[in-house]
Amino acid sequence: MEEKHLSDIIEKELLGESVFKDEGKLSLDYVPPYLPHREEELKTLTRAFRPILENPGKISPRIIIRGELGTGKTVLSKRFGLDFEKIATQRGVNLKYVHVNCREEGSFYNILKNILTRHFKRKGLPSRGYSSQELLSFLVETLEKNNFYVVLALDELEALVGKEGSDPLFRLTRFYEDKPPNTPQRISLICIFREPECEEIFKLIDRSTLSTLGFYTIKLEKYKAYQLKDILNQRVKEAFKENSVLPETVELIADLAGRYGDARFAIELLWLAGKYADKIHSTKVQPEHVRVAQSYAHPTIKIEDLKLTSLHEKFLLLAIARLLKSSESAYLPMGEVEKEYKVVCEEFNEKPRAHTQTWKYLKNLSQIGLVSTKVSGKGQRGKTTLIGLSLPSEKLEAEILKLLEKS
Repeated sequence: MEEKHLSDIIEKELLGESVFKDEGKLSLDYVPPYLPHREEELKTLTRAFRPILENPGKISPRIIIRGELGTGKTVLSKRFGLDFEKIATQRGVNLKYVHVNCREEGSFYNILKNILTRHFKRKGLPSRGYSSQELLSFLVETLEKNNFYVVLALDELEALVGKEGSDPLFRLTRFYEDKPPNTPQRISLICIFREPECEEIFKLIDRSTLSTLGFYTIKLEKYKAYQLKDILNQRVKEAFKENSVLPETVELIADLAGRYGDARFAIELLWLAGKYADKIHSTKVQPEHVRVAQSYAHPTIKIEDLKLTSLHEKFLLLAIARLLKSSESAYLPMGEVEKEYKVVCEEFNEKPRAHTQTWKYLKNLSQIGLVSTKVSGKGQRGKTTLIGLSLPSEKLEAEILKLLEKS
């Protein structure tokens, strides 16, 4: 009987509607066909590696990509690599793009062994017995035999250099120095470093090796909120059913992730908000679902912070929570909040504070991180302050009422 009951639950859940069309488009491993706001960087990569197509084997281009988490280093390299490999094939150049994560692979030896076995199907390599230099020779030998060129992207390279120093890069960049002059150079490098660790890591790389890597350097800046909005809208089209994600939802996610400039966090919030919408059987992904997702994905704001707020700051938060709970909006105009704040004060038999003091309360709550504020933009008459929440409105309302009951 219990088994039948469990089966019914699963069957019912599978039959339920979902806001998603293709969740895979929100995976960190997914490489979209177009990268908003990274066009110039793609052009730089193309200029750097163009000689491979024009004069294969004459030089082996190298480039550094650096940037903080969520700035798109990995997806930029992969998008370029996949497209470049395709174009090379069309032009009759046997080229393979190989992307490895140095932190996951653990050692230069493992990187080389896995390239040989996974990408070039080299068999019979023992788990021990060879040095990394011998494996590198095997790789070059395999490339020569098959007339192949490789663009090798070393992601999170700071992990490998931190463990083995500059030796792996030295071997990769100096391999052809003692070879005959016309020997084709078949290994080109994309070296991906995470900020801010890379500054310390660069000190571990000898100057001559570092100079061979850094002729081209791409430094990715943090995304602005408007840029994240474009990225999110692209993913919404690919991953969600039509009209299932409200524009206000995308705007809120862009604003929240814009504080960090982190596209990964933005996409994760979008995915979690969609999962929450499915959980409560909502056909629309709403701003409140984002606030719930934010509390799970990036819990920088703790309920304990509420205890540090003053009485009227609690009233103000309660007013914002109640208004947003009954709205599909991501933000509220200051005027609406002040009206509701006065209603809350009346409910608790307290005299509301004047506008200037209310504004000070709001600024303090914003500094703590309990609310977010911004100035209204296009589509709204005049300039007004818009107020949003960093916590789920229903949860916030319940917690404030508990604290007010105790006081």
